[in-house]
Amino acid sequence: MEDQILKILSEKFSTIHYKSFENEKLSFSSRFIFSLLKNPNISYIYKKNKGFCIFSINKEEAEIITIAVMPKYQNQGIGFLILNQLEEVLSKSNCNKIFLDVASNNIIALHLYKKAGFKKFGTRKNYYTNLKDNKVDAILMEKVVNLKK
Repeated sequence: MEDQILKILSEKFSTIHYKSFENEKLSFSSRFIFSLLKNPNISYIYKKNKGFCIFSINKEEAEIITIAVMPKYQNQGIGFLILNQLEEVLSKSNCNKIFLDVASNNIIALHLYKKAGFKKFGTRKNYYTNLKDNKVDAILMEKVVNLKK
């Protein structure tokens, strides 16, 4: 039964991812998303039919693998809500840092992450390939969270 639920979610996430990135080369297939969701160290946040985030947790660190919001819901706070919910989830763990990478030309995502308090700490040169097969740098970002006193 659990596999069936994960397959349905994988299909929904894949559709959202494709529409969000508007290119098959850049989007995650439902098969790939299913393989991620089967991993016990991977979890997700889902805002029904609007957006989702897939992330991994490893002891004191979390990494956002992908986050996607349907275009018609972008710039309406859905991504910010997802990131806030991620922090709530992580507050119940020993996690104290969230990492992510984002294409340097993804202005909407960069704005979201900066607004959410993420800071740049590095660059991976020519990491992504864009729609026109040009190379794009990845901006590495992190956020310190959940500092228990």
